[in-house]
Amino acid sequence: MIGKDIKSMIDTRRAGPGELSVHCMGPHKEAFCELYDHRDGTYTLRIKPAEAGQHLLTIKYNGEHVPRTLSTVSSIIALIITMFSVFLFIGSPFAIKIAGTPDPSKVRVYGPGVNHDVLASYQSRFMCETKGAGAGQLTVRVRGPKGAFRVEMQRESQKDRTILCKYDPTEPGDYRIEVKWSGEHVPGSPFNIWIFDTEEELNRFLRTGEIPRPSSPSAGYVHGGGPMPEYTYGNASGVYVASPPPPAATSYSQWRRGSADI
Repeated sequence: MIGKDIKSMIDTRRAGPGELSVHCMGPHKEAFCELYDHRDGTYTLRIKPAEAGQHLLTIKYNGEHVPRTLSTVSSIIALIITMFSVFLFIGSPFAIKIAGTPDPSKVRVYGPGVNHDVLASYQSRFMCETKGAGAGQLTVRVRGPKGAFRVEMQRESQKDRTILCKYDPTEPGDYRIEVKWSGEHVPGSPFNIWIFDTEEELNRFLRTGEIPRPSSPSAGYVHGGGPMPEYTYGNASGVYVASPPPPAATSYSQWRRGSADI
């Protein structure tokens, strides 16, 4: 990512005496490179890109490019990469893809799950499209009646930049959906959603803004109490399902949260 250090370790101990050199060039600008010599045949390489896009990292030992294979003396240099596999291992020069800084303004949220409706026919799914928003983390937080919903996030593959979200409400009430990209609200967030028992209540709300008032505090349309804990969850398959929250005897609302790195 632009402005962030990329670090790796280079081990030349089996390559014999020689001189190590590195150079990294982006689409238009040279990236800052620093080699720290540990005086034992190992080096720490630090790269700080100044622009997004394809970069070429040249690593030479005794003036020769370091190839991928281990068939020549110079190629015995071992690269221990700690860059989330951004190198394409075809030999020097190595290709590095540098992502741009996160841009929450480029994230689009759409679908029936961010609209008012009636519980019986409610479809809670909505899409978060992150194409063009750079690398970042998508976080979805939903607040609603306690125990009345669960949050799920799913995408087809790790390369897919469109995330399907849903929360499957089982009670009417006031639901608040916060969608953030790397900690910043995206356009339209937070979404304040009302889910009603009847079409009559929905139409009245759309005409006048009137909210039904329940006869008891445990009924629908009520939220109260302090902020609830957040729940972070996930698995390697890209399907994210919330774990059940601990009971809260005095609160009639709760937050649930899911996140995905993209």
